[in-house]
Amino acid sequence: MNNMLSFDEVKNFLEVEQQVIENFIRDGALHAYKIGGVYIRFRKEEVLHLKYDVLLKKNVSKPAVSLGQRLLDFWRFNNFYIVSVLVIGLLAYWFLRTTVTS
Repeated sequence: MNNMLSFDEVKNFLEVEQQVIENFIRDGALHAYKIGGVYIRFRKEEVLHLKYDVLLKKNVSKPAVSLGQRLLDFWRFNNFYIVSVLVIGLLAYWFLRTTVTS
């Protein structure tokens, strides 16, 4: 069983461009091995670690959303229900007020 991956195999597996892999190598997140001074190879375990511990965590983390943005989103998705409850409440208030005074 071969524990080494080629540059193209790593690029396809990580689903990133060549420059991103080169940045990982330069930053020390991924170690590259040259075989015969020409072909760059990567250990399969390191690539798996990089994909699951670095790239997937980056995609899972969500940017912070302000309270104003959250309220705006809430209004956009629920405005029909909010307005409906207000109209029903006003109608109930009007109906009860007219029946009690009569």
